[in-house]
Amino acid sequence: MVKKLFIVAGDPSGDLHGANLVTALREISSQIEINGLGGERMERAGVRLLYRLTELAIVGFSEAINNILALRQIYIKTEEFLRKEKPDIIVLIDYPGFNLRLAGLAKRLKIPLIYYIGPQIWAWRRGRIKGIAELVNKMLVIFPFEEETYKRAGVDVSFVGHPLLDTIQPTKSKEEVCRKYGLDSNSPIIGLMPGSRKQEIERLLSVMLEASRRIAENRKVQFVLPLAGNIPMNYIKERITEFEKNRLNRTKISKSQKEKKPPLPILVVRDEDYNIRRTLTLALVASGTATLENACLGIPMIIIYKVSLFSYLLARLLIRIPRIGLANIVAGKRVVPEFIQQKARAKEIAKVACHWLSNPGLMRETRKELKRVKEKLGTPGASKRAAKIILEEAIASN
Repeated sequence: MVKKLFIVAGDPSGDLHGANLVTALREISSQIEINGLGGERMERAGVRLLYRLTELAIVGFSEAINNILALRQIYIKTEEFLRKEKPDIIVLIDYPGFNLRLAGLAKRLKIPLIYYIGPQIWAWRRGRIKGIAELVNKMLVIFPFEEETYKRAGVDVSFVGHPLLDTIQPTKSKEEVCRKYGLDSNSPIIGLMPGSRKQEIERLLSVMLEASRRIAENRKVQFVLPLAGNIPMNYIKERITEFEKNRLNRTKISKSQKEKKPPLPILVVRDEDYNIRRTLTLALVASGTATLENACLGIPMIIIYKVSLFSYLLARLLIRIPRIGLANIVAGKRVVPEFIQQKARAKEIAKVACHWLSNPGLMRETRKELKRVKEKLGTPGASKRAAKIILEEAIASN
C-alpha cells in the first residue's frame, strides 16, 4: 500500500536536509507519495510542492512581521490540503514559527507527526517543550545534548546524528580546485559567507567587504565568496559593485587616485558540492548552519551576526545561552570569535583576521577544536536513520 507523507521545510538549510531525507526515503521504499512545502532541492528530490516556502526565508522577529499575510495564506491552503488528502504522517523540519502551528493542526486532524530537527528550545523559550510534548508523536534530534532534554519532558525522542555529515563530501582536492579557478594554493584564501537570505546579505556583506579591504591592505590574500544555492549571482555582484561605488564616493580623493585603487578582486562562485569551500584558510561567516559546515570542513572562522535593532533586543530577552554560533554551542565554549550586532565592525573583524593569519599555531589549534566539534555530531547516515524511523511510524499509523 502506498504511504502518503507530507514534509515541511521553511529555510534553505531545512530544504537541503529535507531533500536528503526524501532521497533516503525513496531508497528504502518506492511505495510512497510525498507532498509538502519546501524549496528547490526538495522539489528536485521528488516532492510535489504546494508552495516554495523557502522563498519567504527570514531572519529576526521584526523581519517576520512583513511576511505574516503570505504565511497565513500558505497555512490556509495547507490546511485545506491536509483535510482533503489526510496523509499517513507529517514530517516537520525545523522552522518552528510556522511548523509549530502546523503541529497543532495535525493534532486536531489526528494525523501522526514527526518533528525532524526540532525547535532549539535549549537556546530560547524553553517553556515551549511542554506544548511540543503534547503535539509530536516522535522527535528526531541532530545534537546529542538535545536527546536528554526532550526525554526529561516525556517526549519520544531519538538522536539520529547530524545530516551535514552526509552532505559535506568534497570531491576534489584543494590543488585541483585552485587550478580550476586560478587561485594560488600557497597563498591564504579568505571566504566571505554573508548568509543564504537577502536580509542577511544586506546587513552583513558590506561589513565583510570593508573588513576584506582592510585585511588586503596588510596581507597578501585572495577572496572567495561561495554562493548559497538560492541567491542569484547577479544579485551578489551588484551588491559588491554598489559597495565599491559608495566607498569611492565617500573617499575624498582625485580621479587619478581612484584609478589606482581598483575594486577588491573577489571570486564569486556557486559551491553546492563544498569543493571551493575546502580551499579556504579562513572564513567570515554569518551565524547559522554555515558555521557548522565550516567546522566539519575544519575551516577557522569569524562569526558575524546582525539583525534589526528590535529583533536584537527581543532576542536578548529570550535567548538564554552565552554563545550564538552553532560551532561554539556544540563545542560548549568559544572556539571561534563572534561579532554580534553593534560589535560587528569591519576594523575589529579585520584586526582579528590578520592576527589569525599571522599565527599558524593558533590556526592549527582552532582546526583541532573544530575537529572535536565534528566528532560530537555523531556518525554519517543521519538521513537514512531518520527515514527508517519515519517509514516505520507511517506503517504503524494504520
